[in-house]
Amino acid sequence: MKRNVLLAALMGGGLLLGGCSGPEVGRPPVAGIWYNPWRGEVPLLVTFVSQSQPGDAPIATYRWDFGDGAVKDGGATVSHWYTREGTFYPSLTVTDSAGLSATVRGVIQPGRSYPLDVLEWKPEETYYGQRVVGRVKNIGDRRINLGRVVVQFRDNDWVVVRERSKILGDLAPGAEQIFEITTDLLLAPGGAPHHTIYTEVIHSDHPLSP
Repeated sequence: MKRNVLLAALMGGGLLLGGCSGPEVGRPPVAGIWYNPWRGEVPLLVTFVSQSQPGDAPIATYRWDFGDGAVKDGGATVSHWYTREGTFYPSLTVTDSAGLSATVRGVIQPGRSYPLDVLEWKPEETYYGQRVVGRVKNIGDRRINLGRVVVQFRDNDWVVVRERSKILGDLAPGAEQIFEITTDLLLAPGGAPHHTIYTEVIHSDHPLSP
C-alpha cells in the first residue's frame, strides 16, 4: 500500500512523490516523478524525469509504465508519445540495490487543451505544400482575448522541421473558431509526414492583454 504521497503542479507539468511499504530491512527509496506536459492534443510527447530519492541503498533500476500499455525499463529521464485520446495513469517504480522498491503514479490527459481546446484538425496536401485546418473552442469560463494555435511539422523521426501558428481573437466562453495553417513543405522525403498541435491563450483580463 502506498503512503506519503505528495502532489504538486509545476509549470503545467506534474511532480509526484510516493513511498511504499516493504520489508523492514533498511530504509527504502522514495519514488517521485516530474512530467510535462500533462495534457494537450494527440500525438502528445511527454517527458518524464525521476525525482526519486534513495534510501539506505542506491537506486538500481527505473521501470516506467506509461498507462497506455507501453512499459519501459530505462533511466531517470524518458520520453513517450501518447497517440490516442483518454486519461492515462503513468507510474514509475524504482528499485534499489538491496531489492527495496517504491512506486508513484501520475495522470496524463492526451487530447485536451485547456482552456482553448482543439475539437478537430487534419492535415491536407495542397499544390503549394500542406495545410492544417481545424476548429477550436473556448472551454473555460473566461473570455480569451488572443488564442494561438501552433502546428509543428515533423519528419519521419518526429524531429520538428517547421513550426507555424495562427492567431485567433476574442473568444467568449463556449465560442468556437475555425483555423487554417499553411506551409510550403511537401509530403516527400525530407518533408513533414507527422504533425503535432498545441494552443496558447491570453485572457481579456491578463496584464499583457492589449
